[in-house]
Amino acid sequence: MIDKKITPATNRSERRQLQQKKQSKKMYSRFVFFSLLTAIIIGSGLGLLYFLEQQRMNEKIASETQEILKKNQQRQAQSGFETNEMITEKNNLTKVTYIPKEKDSLPIENIEERMSTLMNQAAKKYKGNQHTILIGRIGSENYTEKLASYSVMVDTYQWQVDTTTFKNIGTVEDEPTYINQKTEQAVTIQELIVEDANLLGIQQVIQQQILDDAENPNDVIDAVLNLPRINWETKMTYQPDALHVVLPENETGVTEITLSYQQIQPFIQKELVNPAFLNEGATGLDPNQKYIVLTFDDGPMPHTTTNILDVLQEKDVKATFFLLGQNAKKHPDLVKRMHEEGHEVGSHSYSHPLLTNLSKEAIEKEVKQTDRAIFEATGVLPRTFRPPYGAVNADVAAIIGKPIIQWNIDSMDWHSKQKNATIQMIDQTASEGGIVLMHDIQPSTVDALPRIIDNLREQGYQFVTAEELMESNIRPLYQYFSRHDFRKI
Repeated sequence: MIDKKITPATNRSERRQLQQKKQSKKMYSRFVFFSLLTAIIIGSGLGLLYFLEQQRMNEKIASETQEILKKNQQRQAQSGFETNEMITEKNNLTKVTYIPKEKDSLPIENIEERMSTLMNQAAKKYKGNQHTILIGRIGSENYTEKLASYSVMVDTYQWQVDTTTFKNIGTVEDEPTYINQKTEQAVTIQELIVEDANLLGIQQVIQQQILDDAENPNDVIDAVLNLPRINWETKMTYQPDALHVVLPENETGVTEITLSYQQIQPFIQKELVNPAFLNEGATGLDPNQKYIVLTFDDGPMPHTTTNILDVLQEKDVKATFFLLGQNAKKHPDLVKRMHEEGHEVGSHSYSHPLLTNLSKEAIEKEVKQTDRAIFEATGVLPRTFRPPYGAVNADVAAIIGKPIIQWNIDSMDWHSKQKNATIQMIDQTASEGGIVLMHDIQPSTVDALPRIIDNLREQGYQFVTAEELMESNIRPLYQYFSRHDFRKI
């Protein structure tokens, strides 16, 4: 074993190494200390910056919240009724409601309950970490001078982090209540339809709609013709875009029906319907043009009616035919041709009696039998009626239930039975907006027709059907002699 010899030099070296280790530990401790201190300073700075940024953001959120509230307060002030503002805040959700002070005077029931329901519905979209404002209010909109609507609605504003602003992300709204601005009450059926003539017009639309919707129309035609008429006791509901009708008990299998306002436009007060649901784009007759209607009674008959249809087709003229049901039943092919070639097909009774001398039951039979014959040939019920001899009174018109088309230009073809006399009579009495009476069972009328059309065209007339002349604004219980002469019977 060799003993290690310790020299003074060795002691100095060890002491030096020991001192170096102590110095290194001291420097490391200082490094750690200053590192921690730096981290604390930086962390504190970042925390301070975050605090200041959050404070600035909260101030901006508060400012924009106040701006939104201010705008809504101004909107409520302009709404026409005073409101009570209620604000509740929980976490990041602010709820604001504007309840009318005189809520009982508005035509909206249970305002507070309905608003609470909508608030809860809108709150489902709320996310706890996003500032959200819910504003419940009564919205109103004017559609016409007579029509406005009120509805309960809730607007949702949500804070957008990327743009640092509130955004309206949607509005929930319950069913609006439409009001008559004259009465400040909900629109009533009486205000919408006004008179019996319009009820009868709507009845016609209902009958045709049931047939159009039926899988086998021929199976229900009798039930449709015998459909009890709607009246002021019938349950009808005003909807924003349509009229809903609960039908009287009947044999059609249809218990209720919904009619668009376009379908019944001639029979309602258009000022009480949102214009978006009306057919306002239809082009009417040119006021600078002259129009005239050619009408033919008593057909169809195989030879004469066929020839008249040929002339009309060759001359590109649309006319109106008032058919006897007994003839329509015998010659459905001619009735179908009239319809398919764009002519108006109306009723002239079944057997040409003097209706004012008949009982109610007999008149109904004349009308329904003819309706059935024309429907079987065309698939469409006749909308218009010309009484034999033009004989009609208020009671007869009510039983018929269709617009009455008379005439103001009588060709007298039934009397003269002469081609030239017929031509001359029409030439001498033609007038703008006039309705010409002829008969498609008269051979002399067939011979005269080409010249009649040519002469009228030379005088500047354009040919339209009776419904086109009146621009579809024809109603039961009224009789129409010309475009400018019509009156209630």
